[in-house]
Amino acid sequence: MKVTLSWLREFAPDIDGDPVELGETLSALGLAVEEMETIGEIVDGVVLAKVLDLRPHPDADKIQLVDVDRGDGQPLQVCCGAFNMTVGDLIPFATIGTVMPNGMEIAQREMRGQMSNGMCCAADEIGLVSGDDGIYILNDVVVDGAELGMPLAEAIGMQPDVLWDLEVNANRPDAMSVAGVARDLAAALGVEFRFPEYEITTTDEPVDSLLDIRIEDPELCGRFVATVLRDVRVGESPAWMQQRLIQLGMRPINSIVDISNYVMLELGQPNHTFDLATIPDGRLNVRRARNGETLVTLDDIERSLVTNDGVITDASDTIISLAGVMGGATTEISDSTTEVLLEMAWWDPPSISRTVKRLNLPSEASTRFRRGADWGDNIDRAMRRFIQLAAESGITAVSGFVDVPGTTPDRTPVPVRAAKVNGLLGTELTADDMAAHLISIGFEVTMAGDTLHVVVPTWRWDTATETDIAEEVGRMFGYENIPRTVP
Repeated sequence: MKVTLSWLREFAPDIDGDPVELGETLSALGLAVEEMETIGEIVDGVVLAKVLDLRPHPDADKIQLVDVDRGDGQPLQVCCGAFNMTVGDLIPFATIGTVMPNGMEIAQREMRGQMSNGMCCAADEIGLVSGDDGIYILNDVVVDGAELGMPLAEAIGMQPDVLWDLEVNANRPDAMSVAGVARDLAAALGVEFRFPEYEITTTDEPVDSLLDIRIEDPELCGRFVATVLRDVRVGESPAWMQQRLIQLGMRPINSIVDISNYVMLELGQPNHTFDLATIPDGRLNVRRARNGETLVTLDDIERSLVTNDGVITDASDTIISLAGVMGGATTEISDSTTEVLLEMAWWDPPSISRTVKRLNLPSEASTRFRRGADWGDNIDRAMRRFIQLAAESGITAVSGFVDVPGTTPDRTPVPVRAAKVNGLLGTELTADDMAAHLISIGFEVTMAGDTLHVVVPTWRWDTATETDIAEEVGRMFGYENIPRTVP
């Protein structure tokens, strides 16, 4: 799981400190830092420029001549081996004397008899990331008021950031999101963690008149939430969203898929979008597959199903999605999609795990479902976040969510004896100390003498026993703070 400091601060603005020390804190919390790097630093000398003219090099087929304006209105000739530019494009331009991140100094050079007076830059050549090959086209990236010749970092609103690549073990489903990592780090640092308010606007059309959702197997699906989005136009997502997705290791695809992935990375809630036009009467049913049934999944492979597999069917009982694993090809979002059925659900982790293993079909979404996604308020939060982001491109949402309950995990308070915890950890913590550590990461605690009655949060499916909770106390107290003893 990759996270950036700037994104963590959207949930805990007061996270601060030396990046190396913050990384050590993350590792101490059980989120081992495998790699840390500073990103978004653009070297001095790279400025915003505009393509004025493109023409063939008279003596080289794989090079073209580009005239650029770097802010003084005068055309400056550059030899360039990339051909993805058009006249009028805004691009990064390395001026003569610039020392690039790889150590190369830009100098005036003659290339097959033509002078090159600088360098048109690809994103990776200046320490940035982009989903495209060739020169980095900045037309939709620059900030309002950006001027030619302006330092590139200022022109695109880029600030240096820190990226950590974390090892997240299978027993930490809550850390499979930026918000989850921020919650832990904020608690360790003693700063406030909070979710932003995701304000949304909807139409007056009630969703209940459009969708009919039924759960035939409540053990498979603990909760199924859905709504309808209208005025959908599938295109490119905003540059800032693409940049964040790429930083966290995901390839931008289109505006709808990118929002889906963004919400999953940010809040840990996988989601699925169906083309509503392919869902007769808005009817979905959740059940187990029957032996021998098949589904052509989004990767155009026909999958043979067995009775353990969870599926979603339409009004005719035709399978249209492999629950929690992959959607079906017949309901896929396309360029012609104008209405979307947005679904977020909680799927039984063992069921999803069996299907993924049998079909060898892992994904970012199924990994989160296998480990145990949040079945509580986070689903509603993620729905609002999706709608909020979609509204930026003119998409509208109907009023309300269809929210169908199944069987969710038991939340009976777990009795935790302070003496037992201290015995397991080798500590001398008071019951109040233990309660404070647990409350800091979202557990609910009531006291009865030296016994804590602990309600496990909905985002911690992995935590069920007194020993599990003792592990959480030890993690937040800091294993490095426990004195070593000889057994």
